[in-house]
Amino acid sequence: MKVEYSRQFMKASYKLSGKYITALQKIISEIKSARNVSDVTDCIKLAGYLHTYRIKMGDYRMIFTMKEEDTAVFQLLLSRGDIYKKGNEEQLRRKDRL
Repeated sequence: MKVEYSRQFMKASYKLSGKYITALQKIISEIKSARNVSDVTDCIKLAGYLHTYRIKMGDYRMIFTMKEEDTAVFQLLLSRGDIYKKGNEEQLRRKDRL
């Protein structure tokens, strides 16, 4: 699959350190080599969304949307307590419709 990143995702990824950097690299390489979303481990479709998925990475959650069948756009990378807050949810709903 092709992979794209939002600006917010990139800013959050630069703040990671240690084991989270290697885990992020491993997940992204796995997604690039996958043919579709079902081939990615620990990837769950979010309830109530059409094209939005979540991947767990320790205390962090990565949210991505499928733009086309073969393009994953990473939207958010936040701690598990912050990812489901109302502001982030509204942002994801807008991106999910596109």
